[in-house]
Amino acid sequence: MDNYEDFFTEHFETATLKGERVTLRGLRETSSGPASAENIFATIEKSRDFLAEHLPWIHETDIFDLKKRIRSWVLNERFGQGGCWLIFKNSPDNPDGDFAGCILMEANLRNRSATLSYWLAKPFTGQGLMTEAVKLVTRFAFERLKLNRLELLVSVHNGKSAAVAMRCGFIGEGINRDFELINGKFVDHSRFSLLARDVY
Repeated sequence: MDNYEDFFTEHFETATLKGERVTLRGLRETSSGPASAENIFATIEKSRDFLAEHLPWIHETDIFDLKKRIRSWVLNERFGQGGCWLIFKNSPDNPDGDFAGCILMEANLRNRSATLSYWLAKPFTGQGLMTEAVKLVTRFAFERLKLNRLELLVSVHNGKSAAVAMRCGFIGEGINRDFELINGKFVDHSRFSLLARDVY
């Protein structure tokens, strides 16, 4: 591919991705209803202590900070640098689904790679939702975007997140020491990767 950056910019969008358990919808700054900043914040509020254990930005987040983050995620998509999908649990009683969490992609176009990160509110854990969400984004990244590499960085204390990576076929590459400052302590992270040739 002669100019991958142009290809990525042309083809990247946080397209709606549908699975058996979840539907992923691109985050939009003007979204309303279940995808609104207010609903995302309400979900965070109900799981704040649970999420803050591994997400350093959660603890002090208010609705204004969240809206700034949403703007930055939307701008990333606009400039072809990645984006954010909202994860909705499919529900027969709710055609919109129940908002459960987020999955983000940060692209490195020079290397045709991207880093994924994700979170789920506490009531939605342990149901296979994130595993399916990661698989949906992985397929989109390799088939639609023609990326070569995806990676995940997971706190060594976050066994459930590491299990998601492994269930999705990601391979452990080692430890990034003191990778992130979480709640006043430097935390090592495990690094996982998946290559297009591992799948196809």
